[in-house]
Amino acid sequence: MKPRVGFRAVRNGLALAVTMALALVAGSAAAQSSATPQHYVVSLRGAYPPALAVGFNLADVSSRSGLDRLPNGMKGVLWLRSGFNGRRNECTWRMDDAAVLAAVASVRRHPRFSGIYFIADEPHPSLCPEAPRRIAERSELIRAAHPGARTFIVVLNTYRYPGELEQLKDAADYIGINPYPCNRRNIGRGCDLPAMRARITQALAAGVEPERLVPVFQAFGQTCTTSQPGYQRLPTEAEMESMLAVWDELVPPARRPFDMTYTWGSQPRHACPSLSMADGGEHPNLRGVFAAYFARLAGR
Repeated sequence: MKPRVGFRAVRNGLALAVTMALALVAGSAAAQSSATPQHYVVSLRGAYPPALAVGFNLADVSSRSGLDRLPNGMKGVLWLRSGFNGRRNECTWRMDDAAVLAAVASVRRHPRFSGIYFIADEPHPSLCPEAPRRIAERSELIRAAHPGARTFIVVLNTYRYPGELEQLKDAADYIGINPYPCNRRNIGRGCDLPAMRARITQALAAGVEPERLVPVFQAFGQTCTTSQPGYQRLPTEAEMESMLAVWDELVPPARRPFDMTYTWGSQPRHACPSLSMADGGEHPNLRGVFAAYFARLAGR
């Protein structure tokens, strides 16, 4: 794959121009992962004030109008509907190139756009062999239309497809991994932190630098989903603090581009309870854990 900024070193009088261009792009990336830590949460459904109060300052949006609705202090990550998930033979994009370019044109100069495009959630090259190449092509398409932009994918954490991280690691600028370690089988002994640590180490060993690696935090369970009994469970407060400590050790907050939490709002089939419910009442006060953690990262 080509370098993420899409430039190659050139000779014969062009080296200076290329250096300047690279500096501009690097400056844009640095602005996106500036001294203010970036915390991304999904499925807000308009619940911006409580999420912002916790410390989340990146929200998922799917249009310019979504950016218009964001409050001061919050920016949007543009969701482009994914693809190549292998479900129902879906080895294609859900948005064609023309629709993507139209979306980029509509948001690229919006003051509340982060410059981050979420282009694929858990694609499966094991089921869709073209996925790495097609995702890399989409990344290049977006960066050509929006210089300085960054693309983001999440690679599934599953034993069924152990080679997918290696195949996808260079397909996008930012690579998220979601080693959700808390499930109904380890209620008594605690979340499987060794497995989580192994997954993070695997990503680093594969060549995903901390500056590109996005932690995905588990803030959901499946005890109230419509597909009960679910497998995942909501972490306790102590378990969440332990997970955050592992991430901080292996991918230091000062180096990571941003972090992601799944999920604020419940999703009937996949996530319930969720962070919106974890306020210390019926469920652990995970919102308090995140608020304290984000404040610490911000030096408050």
